[in-house]
Amino acid sequence: MLNSSFYPATRQTNKLLVMLHGFISDQRTFESHLPVLTQEANVLLVDLPGHGKDDSKVDHEWNFNFINQSLDELFTEYQEYHLYLHGYSMGGRVALNYAICGKLPLKGLILESTTAGIKQYDHQQERLLVDQSRAKVLDIAGLEVFVNDWEKLPLFYTQKTLPRDKQRAIRQLRLDQDPNRLAKALRDYGTGRMPNLWSNLNTIECDTLILVGELDQKFCSIAKQLEEGIPATDKEIVSNVGHTINVEDGEKFDRIVISFLNKEDKHV
Repeated sequence: MLNSSFYPATRQTNKLLVMLHGFISDQRTFESHLPVLTQEANVLLVDLPGHGKDDSKVDHEWNFNFINQSLDELFTEYQEYHLYLHGYSMGGRVALNYAICGKLPLKGLILESTTAGIKQYDHQQERLLVDQSRAKVLDIAGLEVFVNDWEKLPLFYTQKTLPRDKQRAIRQLRLDQDPNRLAKALRDYGTGRMPNLWSNLNTIECDTLILVGELDQKFCSIAKQLEEGIPATDKEIVSNVGHTINVEDGEKFDRIVISFLNKEDKHV
């Protein structure tokens, strides 16, 4: 079973917010949000395969079916709750896939800086080669070299404006990971391995919130397409931030998430 940590709400509620982190991170990335989010919901933080304290067996392929089954197994322990599933970047791809293919119904879905897959087959194959190349860097050069290259990606340039202590904490979280398990994660469920779910978006029945940073131009375009494809959708473009909204403007992130969690209450 996936490694997870349950944090009870400070008041009685049947809402459970499940949070899935991005690549080369783990559940600790959301710990700073707990004091605020647990005022409105119970929170379950999860380590995805190959990250944090996850102990998924390496002789299994960690594909999207495997992760769906692992989430099904985890969520059966919380069937008495209304499930709200949040995912950031890689975690968002996992969350979206679960919303379409998972067994248990969701009350709400929050997609932060993510995609429904790569539409064109040749582009998907190109990305698969990129994922495999990055995995080889982890195998051969090690984690620190990989992290140095990862931090230079245009996707994360807006993190350079964060306070130095926050930048150091993000880097340390990356360096805490296991390079061999990260390499397997890239090979097994990197972006190149994600099924093309664009034609399945209209099957999502729960309320959905799409979050994107206004400085993240690539994902602003993707967010617009997601909004057009998912039936019951709200979209929030967060000003002055890039890809990592939950890190770059944590207070705004918390306010938006809480508003979404309370959306149904406002209509009662």
